[in-house]
Amino acid sequence: MKTLLCALLACSISACVMESAAPDDTAPPATDDQSIIGGTTDTGDACVVAVFFHTPGSSSGGLCSGTIIGPHTVLTAAHCTDPAVIGAGQEIDILTGTTLNGPAFLASSSKFNLAWNPNNFPGCHDEGIVHTSSTLSPICTIGSLNPAAQVRLVGYGTNTHADTGEQTKRQVTVSIVSSSINQFKDGNSNAQTCHGDSGGPAFQGSNVVGITSFGTDVSPTDVCEGGSTHCRADIDSGFILANNN
Repeated sequence: MKTLLCALLACSISACVMESAAPDDTAPPATDDQSIIGGTTDTGDACVVAVFFHTPGSSSGGLCSGTIIGPHTVLTAAHCTDPAVIGAGQEIDILTGTTLNGPAFLASSSKFNLAWNPNNFPGCHDEGIVHTSSTLSPICTIGSLNPAAQVRLVGYGTNTHADTGEQTKRQVTVSIVSSSINQFKDGNSNAQTCHGDSGGPAFQGSNVVGITSFGTDVSPTDVCEGGSTHCRADIDSGFILANNN
């Protein structure tokens, strides 16, 4: 049985192709399966938003999650902003509300951490920045990781192993399984992030300590198994803070 190491990015509105971390893998279509598996609807965390990229004028595209970290800045994943991954000329919108029913904001620019390698997801540094000319609030802060403490994951992704249920903000608290200099793995098949949660935060207290990056799909119909991996915000705080405004 083939295992797919996949970015936790999903489609929104209509079908799209999910990017795979392994260049020789065929990525399954993303639908709506784990806006965090095993989680509950999150009516708070107003600093957590959805990042929707699409061809200008189109209502279909890719869905990621993100966190407002400055009055004009959203932190998300590099693979949600890199034109080589999402496509050149994509429009990026910031969507708000528990079910994306809040105000929407058009991005004025975006960038990604140049240390990120799309052919090496386990290398992490998977951070992207989206800027808006509009003022965003509330703001959440970046903090240092405590590997011995649990993390609370928030995102708009799918919430089943069948890859369904996206576009609702959900949360789940999980234990960290392992950590290294630039990443940590957390959760398990019963409680973890999934497609559409890419770029969303891992919180410890009120601080963002991780950015959702990737997980494992067993097959196109059995996704998000065995926990997920987050890139450490404290290790890449230089890139994040230099692009925060």
